[in-house]
Amino acid sequence: MLQHVVRISDGLGNQMFQYAFAYALARRTGAEVLIDPLFWGTSLRKYQLEKFKVTNTKRMVSRVWDYILGFGPRNGRRFKDGYRQFLIRKKYQLIKEKQVMCYDENLVSQTRPSFYMGFWQTPRYFEAYYEELKSQFVRKKNISVQALDYQKRIQEETSVALHIRRTDYVRQEGNAALGFEFYEEALHRMQDRLGAFQLFVFTDDKEFVKKNFKLREYVLVDKVCDLDEFELMRQCDHHIIANSTFSWWAAYLGMDKGGIVYAPCTGIWSQEFYPKEWNLIDTKTDI
Repeated sequence: MLQHVVRISDGLGNQMFQYAFAYALARRTGAEVLIDPLFWGTSLRKYQLEKFKVTNTKRMVSRVWDYILGFGPRNGRRFKDGYRQFLIRKKYQLIKEKQVMCYDENLVSQTRPSFYMGFWQTPRYFEAYYEELKSQFVRKKNISVQALDYQKRIQEETSVALHIRRTDYVRQEGNAALGFEFYEEALHRMQDRLGAFQLFVFTDDKEFVKKNFKLREYVLVDKVCDLDEFELMRQCDHHIIANSTFSWWAAYLGMDKGGIVYAPCTGIWSQEFYPKEWNLIDTKTDI
């Protein structure tokens, strides 16, 4: 049987895009598609797909062998990477994504064993298997006790999730954080369409939001883990997402693909990145 491998890396949202690409590739071609989660012991990012009910879990490098290559709990970066380079040279042709957030038909019709390295961030790669993926991207464990109060409010009211991502986006050069102009416009349009609603703000920079977000009264989702935040965001009726794969997936997996969704169209975050049902607002990142 023809065999391919898809690299899994970076944060949760990126991991979900990579997994969705791998799953769709297997379903579409009938090939066996392995995954290759590659994370360093010193990295802030961790492999998180195992927290969900995913089915395609066979790895190119076994957990035990990866543990040995990593010297147990330590880093072992060059040994992990070196072993993978050896396997790729021996068994596969290496295919790297040429342009982010753009669909490439040729990538999913390879007749030679291939190792795919990229992010594959367009729903065109996996839209045909949406319901199957939605049933897999479900948490194995229930949300925490701390998150239950937020969940109750989200379910009782017309809820809108608003995501503000900063941390690694805020930098002197190449700042990728959105300005408040985008959120102001999105909230205005949401108000016109919904009337009254309860706003829930999700962010990785809570102190910044507390000090600076004055556009509307809101509930700040705080003191829960990132997977709880993801689940709570997903359960909201409607969404205003950031230029972030984290909130992209939370909206995409929500009811009716997020209900009414407003998303920023800026830089590389082009129209092909978003489902056709969503509403795009041309915007700029904060200066």
